[in-house]
Amino acid sequence: MMAFDRSSSHPALDPVIVTELRAALARSAQTGDHGDDLKGLLARAAADAKQKGIQAEQLLVALKEIWYSLPHLSTQPGNDVQTRLLQQLIARCIHEYYAT
Repeated sequence: MMAFDRSSSHPALDPVIVTELRAALARSAQTGDHGDDLKGLLARAAADAKQKGIQAEQLLVALKEIWYSLPHLSTQPGNDVQTRLLQQLIARCIHEYYAT
């Protein structure tokens, strides 16, 4: 019996999209609101994920990893604004993934 291999051979999102998501989400965390540019960025991330065979759940995990890696969030405990922003991010991501 083979052991489960955690060294993922799953495709990853385009590094440019990840960088742009990190910047957009950092702005969101600082301002307490997602900017209008997030919709287009999530649509690109969803399209990239679909093209690479990344499932919606895997995309959500990637977004959460980006979100929780933001320096602004790692130095401050979670609050209602951060929770609301994360919930909105998840809802928007799901919408964009299944929109096409």
